[in-house]
Amino acid sequence: MNLTQLIPMSFPSTRLSEQKFAGLARGLRIPCAFTLGLVLCSCASVDAMRRVEVDFEHVSEIAQDLADESYKEPEPLPAFLSELDYDEYRKIRYNVNEYLWKDEGLPFTLGFFHPGFLHTDRVKVHEFTPTHEQHVRYLSAFFDFEDPAMKEAMPSSLDYAGLRLSYAGADRSDYREVASFLGASYFRGTGLDTRYGTSARGIAVNSGLGIPEEFPRFKEVWLGKPLVDSSSVVMYALLDGPSVTGAYEFVIRPGESTVMDVKARLYFRDSVESLGIAPLTSMFWRGENRSGEQRDYRPEVHDSDGLIVAESDEDPLWRVVDIGDRTRLSYFSVDGLSGFGLMQRDRDFESYQDLEAEYHKRPSVWIEPKGDWGKGFVKLIELPTKTEFEDNVVAFWEPAVLPEKGSVLDFEYKLSWTPKSAPSQYPRSVALSTRTGADPSYPGTDVFVVDFSGSQETGVPELLSVVEGAAQLVDEHVLWNPYSKSWRVVLRLKPEGDAGVTEIRSQLMFPNGENSEVWAYQWTR
Repeated sequence: MNLTQLIPMSFPSTRLSEQKFAGLARGLRIPCAFTLGLVLCSCASVDAMRRVEVDFEHVSEIAQDLADESYKEPEPLPAFLSELDYDEYRKIRYNVNEYLWKDEGLPFTLGFFHPGFLHTDRVKVHEFTPTHEQHVRYLSAFFDFEDPAMKEAMPSSLDYAGLRLSYAGADRSDYREVASFLGASYFRGTGLDTRYGTSARGIAVNSGLGIPEEFPRFKEVWLGKPLVDSSSVVMYALLDGPSVTGAYEFVIRPGESTVMDVKARLYFRDSVESLGIAPLTSMFWRGENRSGEQRDYRPEVHDSDGLIVAESDEDPLWRVVDIGDRTRLSYFSVDGLSGFGLMQRDRDFESYQDLEAEYHKRPSVWIEPKGDWGKGFVKLIELPTKTEFEDNVVAFWEPAVLPEKGSVLDFEYKLSWTPKSAPSQYPRSVALSTRTGADPSYPGTDVFVVDFSGSQETGVPELLSVVEGAAQLVDEHVLWNPYSKSWRVVLRLKPEGDAGVTEIRSQLMFPNGENSEVWAYQWTR
């Protein structure tokens, strides 16, 4: 990745009654269907099975037919649910004894989220085997209600707000949640010894443009029932929105990193102003580079501290995440994308001091395209925030040529939720920390201090820096930091004018021919 090429543009059916079927299921434990050794769910929430082969093409046909129709807004949630506040919603909890597939000793279990409060979108859930499928309809018995009257008021046609998948592996002793799908087309995953953090979406439409953003939703999903020895689970999803419909395939494989192979086909009802493929959404409030004005015992608060952009045959770029008083947009033009991701590089508890949120355990999320995505750019959006409870960082790939009304777009990628700070085959020297501020010894300038991993045995590296925008580089040097065992880069900039945007790049080139990643920062005043 050429250093000077990476300066981004920056701009400010018939059903058994619930009671009878529940009694039958409890008393006899009779499955609904036997198909090729697979048994469809034997719980009271399922409708009659249908003989149909569910696969990507099946869902694609539904999406294509849906695109020929005018968009219809989903039915509103009953007011007594949509008007719940946070505390009231928390009084509805999922019954831990009601996870589907658990009683059958399968490696995966399926649970659901109840609609209400902010979760007003609903999704129709199906379970399928190689030859049959059935609707898993809403069942209040899946949930524990502190208020019995609320349980009695629930309509049977409600459907769920979302779903959650857990995995236990071979021993079945401890199921851990590995993925969830909740709200619009949002979903999340966790790797080993990580917890939920950054979210992904099916698609982003008109994001960060100052115009109303569209949030297409997964209105229907199909979960493939796993086998006893399954190490992955398959899910298909039907996307629906004002401008686009689509079919998605998710192959979810838990492990140290939870990996999702994603395949999508989109049908455009209308043209769009911006299209974000493989969009990621995260939170950054403060870090080493921005301490904030709040009185808080925690030094850092974020789900991600940087964006990696990797291009074929070029050195990857590490763009430090930051926020300001206004929205910041950055575009990284790439021809031959190898991958991109929002990463949580700092894994040291000392950096966060938060025993509840455990920000040091938030996963990094890495996207690897399958096939050639062609020319386009990675777009980074950083929104101002005054709280850690708002997702304010967005990153996605946007093609150079946007699809037109009536067109069809196919793409595939691998998505990894991982405790790792960088993808495989990555430079050994990476930026470990970034600190900024004023230096009283040099009035009128700001200093940027970046520590790179490395070894003193390699010899002193050459430092290459590029500064463009509303500041001038007045000093730069690199020296060995014996305390952190790293190479420290010090940049001193003098601002020009009262306000502006400055793009900064630095890279180390070692005597042995190895290069560091490209460190990138946007300084706004």
